[in-house]
Amino acid sequence: MTITISPVEADDIKALIRLNEAAFSWTYSLLFDGPLKESTIDAIAEKRIKALHEQDEKSGSQGQEHPANKSFDFKAVDDSTGEIVGEAHWMIYYEDEELTKSIEDEVEDRINPPIPQMQVQPTAEFGRILATTKRETLAVPSETGETTADPGAPIKLRKRVYLGVLVVHPNHQKRGIGRQLLQWGLDEADRLGLVTYLEASTDGVRLYESAGFEKLKDVFMNLRPFGAKGDLPIRLMIRQPKPTN
Repeated sequence: MTITISPVEADDIKALIRLNEAAFSWTYSLLFDGPLKESTIDAIAEKRIKALHEQDEKSGSQGQEHPANKSFDFKAVDDSTGEIVGEAHWMIYYEDEELTKSIEDEVEDRINPPIPQMQVQPTAEFGRILATTKRETLAVPSETGETTADPGAPIKLRKRVYLGVLVVHPNHQKRGIGRQLLQWGLDEADRLGLVTYLEASTDGVRLYESAGFEKLKDVFMNLRPFGAKGDLPIRLMIRQPKPTN
């Protein structure tokens, strides 16, 4: 099977939403009320396409050479069928990221405007965990050498390459597609001399370890308040850049 990696286009978004639901079915069952309906897919697609266009406009207004940050979204396509079988979403922070929103503001952005079928409370808690942990692990030390996760304190996060999503359809896993999608971001991180940061699911840890990522810490989302059992484990991982010739 030959795989081609190329940038995501607006026409790909609905297929990518279905792909993510298939690959992260357990997590989607927590964050959404049942299998995604067409109206829900339409709403998610509208939000993603808007973000895609906003990023294009932002890049154009800032110029390509010196943006503060820029997102990159790639798809993996099976050349024999034309099927999209994987996706990677990257954000590169070329400068230290100055946070202008509190943790709760970021949570509000995640749940508003509301999407059909979204289970608001678990979605909010999931976003709260991600917003809190990135402050704890990526904060640039102050002149005193201290960092803070105080949501009211001014804070900067270190410049980095961030992998927001890496997904491969369940029918196509363990064929090297994830590593192909991963490689672009690792090459960019090495070229720029930046660390790479991600939040890994249990299934993804082995791939990331093989690519040079190390564990920062494990965090757990308590699922009991939302009618489920146990915890959702999330591993925070980081990779140091490798020297390039």
